[in-house]
Amino acid sequence: MNDKILFSLEECMKCEQTKQLIKDRDDITVITLPHNISDWDEQQTNMTKEHMVFDELLKTAPVLWVDGEKHLGYLRIRKWIQDNKQE
Repeated sequence: MNDKILFSLEECMKCEQTKQLIKDRDDITVITLPHNISDWDEQQTNMTKEHMVFDELLKTAPVLWVDGEKHLGYLRIRKWIQDNKQE
């Protein structure tokens, strides 16, 4: 299992900006979910709940999950990326 996952939403400007920041990083898996939670299937809902980002995605996106630690929003994710260069 990958220890770095970016949870993003469709039609989300901040999510798209964040994806551009990590486009050259192969250590981060990107999962893009439908913008409306009512369009999520059971697997998508379960995955967000397993990673404990479900409630956060109801309020804001994107969310970067790193080994159980959550980084919410573009600015915090950008800082994490700057502080954690890929080796």
